Amino acid sequence: MTSRVLFLGNSYIGVNNLPQIVHDVALSVGDTLIFDSNTPGGYQLIDHSGDVNSQNKIMTGGWDYVVLQGQSQEPILEPGDFNNGGNALNNLITQHNVCAAVMLYMTWGRKNGDQTNCTSFPVMCTYEGMDTTLRDSYLNLASTLYAEVSPVSVVWNYLRQNYPGIDLYQSDESHPSASGSYAAACCFYTTIFKKDPTAITFDFGLNASDASTIR
Repeated sequence: MTSRVLFLGNSYIGVNNLPQIVHDVALSVGDTLIFDSNTPGGYQLIDHSGDVNSQNKIMTGGWDYVVLQGQSQEPILEPGDFNNGGNALNNLITQHNVCAAVMLYMTWGRKNGDQTNCTSFPVMCTYEGMDTTLRDSYLNLASTLYAEVSPVSVVWNYLRQNYPGIDLYQSDESHPSASGSYAAACCFYTTIFKKDPTAITFDFGLNASDASTIR
């Protein structure tokens, strides 16, 4: 099976080259991912909606999925921009890609919450509060756009609770480690190809036990 996917987001996609990992896990079970991406650091959905590079990639057409990922705090700090950007991108995608589905990349809460914004946004004081709020924001936008969701943060939450020895975060407590990106890639493989991730044989250099657990 072959799928053409455009990834629009920021460093949460760019770090560890997430699209390439999705490609490699898919290839290990005989599926083909043809991909392109635009992932400037810190970009919000509203930024992509006005970005000529993102617009041109969307307008190329022929995508099966266009993945949209907001900046990691955006749904909480800038909910208007998050929703408006998502709507604008969705309109452009449907205009130029008759058969494409929009897929939202549901991102996670910071490892120990976002202390910088805790006072002004109390939901961000803890991982649990931030994670739940982000999840709800993505699900609400998906409902508005009739979009699909890659529920990466739900996978991360399960791994955090049940396998705390697998550190999904880099030392900044925000960006994904190799394990975190691998978990995201397995989630994307499952949502894009609608297939069982336990069949994946590519480990992305993780130890075999951790990779198997994540799958």
